[in-house]
Amino acid sequence: SKDGGPPLAPARRRRLQLSANPIQLTLEQVQHDDAGLYTAHARSLCGAHVKRDYEVRVVDAKDMEEQMQDQPPMFLRRLADLAVKVGTRTRFLVEIRTATDVQVEWYKNEEIVEEGERYRFVNEGNFHCVDVAPVMAQDSGRWTCTARNLSGQSSSTCQLNVLIPKTYKPPEFLSPVRAILTPEGTVSLECKVAGVPTPLLRWFRDGEEVRPGDVVALTAAPDHLGVYSCEASNCMGKVLSTTTVRMADAEQGAAGRKEESHMPTGPPPSFVRDLKDESIKIGDPILLSCQVAVPPWPKSIHWYNSEGRIEEGQERYKEMADGIGGYMLEVKPTEACDQGEWKCVATSNEGAVSISTCEVKMTIPKHFRKPRFMDTLKAVLTEEGLVSFECKVVGSPTPILRWFKDGQELKPGDVYQLTGTNSLGSYCCIARNCMGEARSSAELTVEDIQNQLSDDERAQLVSRSQAPKFVHGLKSAEAKINEPYRFTVQVSVTTPLPSLSWFRDDHPVAAEPEKYIVFRENLGVCHLDVRPLELNDQAEWKCVATNEFGHCVTSCFLKLQIPKHFKKPKFLECLRAVLSEEGAVNLECKVIGVPQPVLKWYKDGVELKPGDIHRITSGEVSHA
Repeated sequence: SKDGGPPLAPARRRRLQLSANPIQLTLEQVQHDDAGLYTAHARSLCGAHVKRDYEVRVVDAKDMEEQMQDQPPMFLRRLADLAVKVGTRTRFLVEIRTATDVQVEWYKNEEIVEEGERYRFVNEGNFHCVDVAPVMAQDSGRWTCTARNLSGQSSSTCQLNVLIPKTYKPPEFLSPVRAILTPEGTVSLECKVAGVPTPLLRWFRDGEEVRPGDVVALTAAPDHLGVYSCEASNCMGKVLSTTTVRMADAEQGAAGRKEESHMPTGPPPSFVRDLKDESIKIGDPILLSCQVAVPPWPKSIHWYNSEGRIEEGQERYKEMADGIGGYMLEVKPTEACDQGEWKCVATSNEGAVSISTCEVKMTIPKHFRKPRFMDTLKAVLTEEGLVSFECKVVGSPTPILRWFKDGQELKPGDVYQLTGTNSLGSYCCIARNCMGEARSSAELTVEDIQNQLSDDERAQLVSRSQAPKFVHGLKSAEAKINEPYRFTVQVSVTTPLPSLSWFRDDHPVAAEPEKYIVFRENLGVCHLDVRPLELNDQAEWKCVATNEFGHCVTSCFLKLQIPKHFKKPKFLECLRAVLSEEGAVNLECKVIGVPQPVLKWYKDGVELKPGDIHRITSGEVSHA
């Protein structure tokens, strides 16, 4: 009803909507006479009656705009209380209406919240929110959003209740971190930490994070070799344990260790002049240079950019040395892949490593684009018996095109007898400019040309139906452990095409698709990517090509370069499973290895993921 009058009925500008419990009255094209006191009445079947009054005021749009100019921000959507499980994510969202610029601040338990690793502020139009990920125990409490403009401020508040399973516990150091330095220079960091979910460990030396497997040169004063810390964190909290290493610690640590150290001995190479940051335009040449203190001369110098190690023989890169410790790399011309971080890695005869880095900033015109094939390559045999290549490629600067048949480049100006059966095979077009490269391939098969073959050519074609042969086979090589490696072969294009199988010490590798990735190109080229190399990959490798006419084999031996400080995992303390009073199973062990071993946990042959919650009932495990 309106102003105490009779019940309102639907009209042209007035709509009543009833959907389950919600009841809505909508006024369209509001007029001044719509102002007044509206009353909603509700009666139950047993006769109970409740009502609610709503006052509607109608003002002109111009008057409202003037009023809005003098009003503080208004929350159209306010914060609502939340209950969220620890370790998950949540979002606090508000909608604010204001006629002037607004400043929004967030508070937790009356303390201002700054944007950081776990808190991210988002503003889209009138909507403002803070994303919290992951939610931690200390996020529980009173959250407030305060909006200010020139006319004043408004606030909206809610309560966040963090739900914590009984088995969850913050990290706790059962034994503090210890750092023991041996006379050979090995620093062994040891601690024992417990917590649920499994804590994430981070290691620091003098405030700088040390990654698992890093080789750190100990070049500080003998009486103070560094402050080492271990930070353990999970969604329940964070804890830190710190220790200082001195030479006295080395003597004590060495007394109880008879095991031979595998760390490099002797000092690492010393850079007396490091690489310098550079700013260039794409296409300009650049000379990177550094100076190593000599003697002793380093055993090797290697250069790295964002795409990996610079190998000898790459035409744009020229390595130079002046014979007195100066090392240079000339890049001419530079391309997009040359921007970013560069490293010069110097290795001593004993295997100790030093690294000098720099940043190359590159100016690239906005219209420059990497080559892209709009239409893929088509190899068509014309009525005259000639092969016609067709494709459409775009890029800026204009890409340079190179053409290949069965892996052999077709040079411009050369004359090729690509007619009849000679035209069969795989064709490839590679488009390249300073932004990168793209390639497109096509296959010209017997079916494409059989209507244009003479009897002699058909007889010649039969001679091609034979066992496959390797145009380029496997070659023995050395590679670094824990890095990716690629085997490449090229097999003759026969009819039918051969199938390829890969073997490591006569065992097929297809059974491990996550580590070994095989893919073929249209030029008879096949690659096997190993990601990454492990100790058992030091073996004899074979590739077998087979078709219905026979097979052929190519093989090689891959030798791994293994740093002296690398060690296989070793359990210092055997696994123990202890059932606590809360029903949690604590799995404890002590394992060492370099690089840091990846741990997997199993129960009855089924893997348990770190942080999973399990309940022990009647001798069985069920997810909680």
